Amino acid sequence: MMSQMVGFLYILLAGVGFGFLGIFARLAYQRGLSVGELLVWRFALASLILWISLLIYKPRLIVMPLKQILISLALGSLGYSVFSTLYFMSIQGISVSLAALLLFTFPIFVNLGAHFFLKEKMKPLQVFSLVLSTLGIGILVWGPLFVQSIRYVFYGLGAAIAYSIYVLVSGRYQKEVAPISSTLYVMTAAAVTLFIFHSPSISHMTHFSFDEWSLIFGLALICTVGPLTFFLTGLQKVSSSKASIVAMIEPVIAALAGWFLLHERLSNFQCVGAVLVVIALVINVKK
Repeated sequence: MMSQMVGFLYILLAGVGFGFLGIFARLAYQRGLSVGELLVWRFALASLILWISLLIYKPRLIVMPLKQILISLALGSLGYSVFSTLYFMSIQGISVSLAALLLFTFPIFVNLGAHFFLKEKMKPLQVFSLVLSTLGIGILVWGPLFVQSIRYVFYGLGAAIAYSIYVLVSGRYQKEVAPISSTLYVMTAAAVTLFIFHSPSISHMTHFSFDEWSLIFGLALICTVGPLTFFLTGLQKVSSSKASIVAMIEPVIAALAGWFLLHERLSNFQCVGAVLVVIALVINVKK
């Protein structure tokens, strides 16, 4: 029981870190960085930080069984990079609120996948907490919905499916792997894949200001290395289905951070949605 509670705590910490992603991204966009640049240098810097840190302090954690290295590389190139690209591409053609709503259908896909493929049984209270949290997310992010083309909606759904596959595979095949070691190879593969796909200008990178590099560094450390490591640690202690529900704290943190740091409006109706998500998470943890 204590191990599971610790796992929930790690997932919550991951949600807090990921929740600040929108803050850093919004400030970076205001300074002229493109989606491709932000994604590539975010993951490149994250992997660089990890490689240097582990080589200096914990070189033994770089070594993993070849099978686990290959799984981590696949998770980075086919999972995390695909999810990130699809999500940011969806924002280009639909409203941010709709993109977030589509992304956070991923716990539904995770729970269905865990039930049918991993044979994890869903208890009635778990189903109730999933429905309640999904309703809360819908209320929290609901706003004027803009759709330029239906393909951007599919990008959003594709991001949710890609992330759910990432969660399921990580939870199933990396139970015995040091989370920081897995994160190292996931981030490295994501950086390489995104660099090939987006092909950002190297010369433009050399002209980034101190503020721009500070935002990229914040994205890499606070919104990538930290939360991903916490999330993978939590997945070793709780099931994928339960972890995906707890992870829905992320948009609540994002909404509160936007209200507090960017002075974005947070209506009473949205606060109700946030409360519903928190209630659902408490039910999910206690059951």
